[in-house]
Amino acid sequence: MKQIFTLSILVCFLVQLNSQTLIWGGSNDPNSTFANGLGAWTTIGIFSSKPEATVNAIWSHTADGKSKGAYSDLAGAINSPSKADGAAIFDSDFLDNGGVEGNEGLGIAPSPHSGALISPEINCGNAATVSVSFYQYYQNYLSSCTLEVSSDNGTTWTSYPINENVKPGTGTLRGNRQVIDISNSAANKSKVIIRFVFSGDYYFWIIDDVALYTLPENDLGINSVYYAPSNYATPKSQICKETWNFKGTISNLGANPQSGVQYKVEIIGSDRKSRVYADSIYLSNNLNSNDDNVPVATPKTFDPGTLMDGKYYIRTSLNYNNTDYNPADNSRLDSFEVTGFLFVKEPRSRIGIRANGGTPYAVAAQYRTSDCWGANDKFVAKTVNVGMNSGLKSAGQDYSVKVYLTEVRSEVAADFSNFDSLKGINSSSLIILSDQELKAKVDQSLKAYSLDILNQANERVELKKNTRYILICSHPAEADAEDLDTWRYHVSSNEKNYDGHPYSVPVFDNDGNWFNSWPDGESPLLRLEISVITKTDEKPLQENVLSVQPNPIQNNILQLNLNFNTITDANITIFDMTGKVLDFQSYKNLTSNQLSIPVSELNSGEYFVRVSTNEGTKTKKFIKL
Repeated sequence: MKQIFTLSILVCFLVQLNSQTLIWGGSNDPNSTFANGLGAWTTIGIFSSKPEATVNAIWSHTADGKSKGAYSDLAGAINSPSKADGAAIFDSDFLDNGGVEGNEGLGIAPSPHSGALISPEINCGNAATVSVSFYQYYQNYLSSCTLEVSSDNGTTWTSYPINENVKPGTGTLRGNRQVIDISNSAANKSKVIIRFVFSGDYYFWIIDDVALYTLPENDLGINSVYYAPSNYATPKSQICKETWNFKGTISNLGANPQSGVQYKVEIIGSDRKSRVYADSIYLSNNLNSNDDNVPVATPKTFDPGTLMDGKYYIRTSLNYNNTDYNPADNSRLDSFEVTGFLFVKEPRSRIGIRANGGTPYAVAAQYRTSDCWGANDKFVAKTVNVGMNSGLKSAGQDYSVKVYLTEVRSEVAADFSNFDSLKGINSSSLIILSDQELKAKVDQSLKAYSLDILNQANERVELKKNTRYILICSHPAEADAEDLDTWRYHVSSNEKNYDGHPYSVPVFDNDGNWFNSWPDGESPLLRLEISVITKTDEKPLQENVLSVQPNPIQNNILQLNLNFNTITDANITIFDMTGKVLDFQSYKNLTSNQLSIPVSELNSGEYFVRVSTNEGTKTKKFIKL
């Protein structure tokens, strides 16, 4: 069964339209906005798996900007500037099943199929450069999208692939804007025709606000930025020795070639001013006018293990020698956090999500422990925080989900290419460490519910170093599949893109099929809290190895005196009376040393500090007044 996932709250955002010289279309042209119909556009079927149905494999007008398909009718509408009067759609889902679940292959144009949406003739005879601007909403199962251009009345066509990076089971944002340079096919041509071609199998491609513009002289833009952190928030004890790469794609949207282009990445502190890291690269070749989605990467990698607890920003910028037409797309700002004890995927609660049709489904978050633990550093999975909310009619009612902590088997490849993705929670690639029920009275607010993690022996789950864990929340079927107001949802965020981190935020459907993420890559609220195993020393080092002076501490500084007989590598862990890890730092080549650790963020009270080596540990209590 083909499945697509549904948002309970539509994601709204704004994209500013460049004010380039308009050649054709615009907000006042109904042929551009598909105002209440396809207007002067025509559509033809190219093929269908049922040849006699090819004539029906065509585009249509969607008044509400949505699909009518059985598996995507709840996926939401396109968020284009003129969405109020409809858009054009190739509704592959509906064409195959007629909007009826389980009716695959019995619609008016069974898939795989292909159809084209063809523009009226456009005069570009006085334009030395030409670009096509349009808004789209695309959901992919196994399909492809192309923009094609002809200047000889359709005898020959030049193809421009669209959405090549949209993986199966995912899609674009609802208001994704594309600007495609077609100058080599349309410039100075008086009879230009463009067409949008969908080919393949499910779900849909919605198009709106199509217009042709000239290109500005100087206009570079950042298309995408790879999110280097594996999580939004990672405990300091688990982030050391990570390797972050900084890369992205850029385009020359202008008419002129550009030289001396610099791609720069900086990590800055919470004040957005203090810089803790920077790297850049100058492109060795000119960026020509038709260079789109050019991959670029800075030469160095970054180990975030040196960072203290707190929030940081990643600033990516594009610089060159000319004044840019649209400088707003020459920079990006993202963020991440280093914490004492929390793994987090989502920066904040934004939306509720669930599988359509009220069917069972599961969301998940992958977290990895670091490889910089010493032989005597031991951590446990303490608590999971699960985000849930409800519809109006089910608010305040009991709701139960299953929560699993699983370990990814070591033989699973780093890219998950050999992961068993067909058996849901029973995947042979996973070891189930805990299997628990979380029951709560869920309301309409976007909030988290807590569960202590215990194994079948009712014991804490001890974590291994350098190991991948997948935290899973499995939601049951809804009692009333038709009434969305009775449904319950998983709280998520759409602010981070983990594309490039395989199975970072995976999901699986009611048939047990795993997907890399939700269609729009939403991150679930599934937070994992860790703690140290014990507050006592199982292998105690000598008493004089560690001392705290003064104690109580002064001036928000924890002063540690270390005394080893030989040169030693050691880790320092600060944790509270419950075992919650507050700080973790690694040190090399210690003998007799004094360490000063800022602890201004700690509240008044009693805490523990532990030094661990391969020989053992020594733990001392300290007081902050």
